[in-house]
Amino acid sequence: MHTDDNRDEKQGFEEQTEEREYIIKDISEILEEEPHTIRNWLKELEGYIPFTKKKNGYRIFKKDGLERFQLIKHLNRDQEYTLKEIALYLDTGGEAFKPVPEISADSILADEMRRMRERLDQLEERDKKRDEVLINLAEQLTKQNTYIEHTLQERNENLTAAMREMLEGKKLTAVSQHEEQPTKKGWFQRLLGK
Repeated sequence: MHTDDNRDEKQGFEEQTEEREYIIKDISEILEEEPHTIRNWLKELEGYIPFTKKKNGYRIFKKDGLERFQLIKHLNRDQEYTLKEIALYLDTGGEAFKPVPEISADSILADEMRRMRERLDQLEERDKKRDEVLINLAEQLTKQNTYIEHTLQERNENLTAAMREMLEGKKLTAVSQHEEQPTKKGWFQRLLGK
């Protein structure tokens, strides 16, 4: 039965907290901030803090308003957000300021070294392939050069042989024409009949 009494007291306290109304002075005491700081936050972030106004001009805050002020204090004091950043945070539901994982210099250096090693491996592989291609090209050029030299030598020998045959043929033709050709007799020889 003692537990039921504690449960009833806790529920009664929660209901009392839900219904409790706060003014700026109460909020400043709870948050341990100066009233002018609370007023400044309210002025800059008015659309984000729920409140009602009494006839006497006092702003009245309920539990949700107090919780919003606690969040603003946490963001401003602990996280060092500016009021504009807090407004963006509240607009986006906190999505605009997701925590960035802390990266150590060692991990940055290790990542950079890994990338450099990968790049070096790629360059070595490319150089190896290039060397293979160059060796293949050199072998092909040597074969082509040997073929060209052999072909030129063969052509020169064939041309030389053809020219010799042609010259010999001209010589024989000239000799045979010279022997077959009757010698022309000049006018005097014809007169004398010789």
